[in-house]
Amino acid sequence: MLNSVSFWTVHFIPPGTATTAGDPMNVLFLNSCRTWGGGEVSLTQIADSLMSRGHSVTVACRRGSALHHRMNDSAVNLVPMRFGGDFDPFTILALARLIVGRKIDVVCVHTEKELRVGGVASLLAGVPVIVSREVDFPLKDTFLNRLFYGRVASVVIANSFATKNTLLISAPWLAGEKIHVVWKGVDVRRFRLPASGRLREEFHVGEEDSLIGFVGRLDEQKGLMTLLEAMALLVERHRNAKLVLAGEGNLRAAVQGFLRSRDLDRHAYLAGFREDIPEFLRGIDFLVMPSNWEGFGYAAVEAMAAGKAIVASHVSSLPEIIDDRRTGLLVPPRSPEMLADAMVTLVDNPQLRTSMGKAGARKVENVFTLSTMVANVETLLLEAASLPRTAGGGGNFARSHSAGWRLLSHWLL
Repeated sequence: MLNSVSFWTVHFIPPGTATTAGDPMNVLFLNSCRTWGGGEVSLTQIADSLMSRGHSVTVACRRGSALHHRMNDSAVNLVPMRFGGDFDPFTILALARLIVGRKIDVVCVHTEKELRVGGVASLLAGVPVIVSREVDFPLKDTFLNRLFYGRVASVVIANSFATKNTLLISAPWLAGEKIHVVWKGVDVRRFRLPASGRLREEFHVGEEDSLIGFVGRLDEQKGLMTLLEAMALLVERHRNAKLVLAGEGNLRAAVQGFLRSRDLDRHAYLAGFREDIPEFLRGIDFLVMPSNWEGFGYAAVEAMAAGKAIVASHVSSLPEIIDDRRTGLLVPPRSPEMLADAMVTLVDNPQLRTSMGKAGARKVENVFTLSTMVANVETLLLEAASLPRTAGGGGNFARSHSAGWRLLSHWLL
């Protein structure tokens, strides 16, 4: 593991050919996030799996971040570093020197900040960059987005068809054939053990009670206030309904205040950040996911892997994951009444919950496995890495990116 990166000199590589399909790759992942979320879970899984397939993986992350601490003892080549502004020259030169020094074949980024610093560094070092679009948000029509998404990035990975469609609608200038959908996947073996009953014991929930789970950040995106309003309606009809929320976020105080003001303290519990998500999901009766919008919806796939039915909003990628009335129930977002009705349906019908849970588990095994996700990512990485590596020389990569490099050089200089 490298503890720091020296960035005062950059040695450009000579023209040549990089990895061919099937050869081991040297892959660099950038992650500038401070906190831990679904994107970080996916990155660690992909990194470990690529290494098990014979590739070399380097992860450059923000020093002191959650990812830094969690991967500190990993076999991955971890490079904690400072991430400055979008065009911070020190960050760019540090990354360029890292790419050259480790003979990186392809760089993978996830945010617009990472695309800009990683994109410039990749152009300097003469290697392709792949950007993974993790949010179902419209892409703003700006000069920089046209340049970096349209010219600098070799491939755009979308985490769902919903995300791809949003990209195509908001950025019609972005070539559709450049965008590839790769669904996330989970290691189903982690969710197959029987429930231990510890979750019910921890929150003093009886066997006669219906235990509903929520997993995610406590913020506006996840529809927390809609859920709490729905829970108040549910408790009026089912006094034995209990809700456990796993996660932290900026709405924690607001959630606590709502529970006190509506006398729901004995029906809803804040579990905080959990390391035991597989066991947590195995211990609930069903999951509720009232998101206003989503990235991918990891919690839904994990709950299905654990054999649990889901009540979720009909937004973003969730209809791709959940088959309405087969593996769960979908309702409009921001509708406490319809969310409460769907929750009542599953509270009243244990057999329906069981059948939906079994159908969901089968779908995960067929569609959302970790091995499928890694194989799809590996294919795209290999295709990008097989482009000729050049720094100002000839070759397909240089020709396809020369216009972007000229525009970027002119803009920066």
